[in-house]
Amino acid sequence: MKKLVHAAAMMAGLLFVAAVPAHAVSPLSLDGNDYKVVMFCADDAGDYCSNGDVKNDTFKFEDDKFMIDSFDGGILGVGGSGGFDENGLSFDASYEVIPEELIDKYTFEVKGFNIIDTVLVGSMKIKYYKWNIISYDKEDEATAYYFAIKQ
Repeated sequence: MKKLVHAAAMMAGLLFVAAVPAHAVSPLSLDGNDYKVVMFCADDAGDYCSNGDVKNDTFKFEDDKFMIDSFDGGILGVGGSGGFDENGLSFDASYEVIPEELIDKYTFEVKGFNIIDTVLVGSMKIKYYKWNIISYDKEDEATAYYFAIKQ
């Protein structure tokens, strides 16, 4: 009986493999896409990220530029500057912004993976700087882990 069940399972597996068409896997192109992001902050970084917080935001990838929606506007409505680079299923992105108050500055180093054409997962380093008479001094550095879904 055991051999019969094993043989039936093998036949079902072979039929399934033969019946399901195979397609070449191509990596997701991030360009032109926005992703709703849920992130968990493991440390503090200014007002953007506090230890233990779960934060919602949006990542925007457009024409080799990377933006974080919370800072859309930045100094005088111009926003921050950032870019991204895709390497197969993984990507790296960076973003720097000085919010309108001009006292704070944030830099983001984002690393992640594209999964099933609609999901990103990864981590990011967030550095927070504060204005000190002639330049910005680093105050905090945080790591955040995120999960993102394509809009």
